[in-house]
Parts: sequence; structure tokens; C-alpha cells
Amino acid sequence: MTTKDKVFVSAFILFAVINLIDFAFYGQNLRNLAGAAGFGLMAYGHHKEIAAASIIGTVLALGSVVVKYLG
Repeated sequence: MTTKDKVFVSAFILFAVINLIDFAFYGQNLRNLAGAAGFGLMAYGHHKEIAAASIIGTVLALGSVVVKYLG
């Protein structure tokens, strides 16, 4: 794994943890859980080079952000 890949995976994991903390302590909104799952799937898909997991994770994470700011 290259340094660039490690940075992306680490950032995705960090965003997943932030969303889990928001879910657990700040209102238990399902959008936070979807965001955590999405960023987790993005990290997993990027690490294992599985495009389908990355795409599904991207859709979940993007949907979470859209619901947060437009909903």
C-alpha cells in the first residue's frame, strides 16, 4: 500500500469514527450511522481494491451529507 493509499484509508476511518461518535452521543440520527457505514465501506473498498464497496460507501456517505445539509 502506498503512502497516498494509507492517507485515504486513514481519513475515511477517521470520518467513520467521527460519525459513530455523533451517532452515539449527539442524537442518534440514522444519517450519522449511514455516514459511518459509508465511510467505513469506502475505507474497506479502497484498502482491498474492491470497487463495488467503494461505490456503495460513497453513495451512503454522500447521502448522509446531503440529508444533513438539505434535509
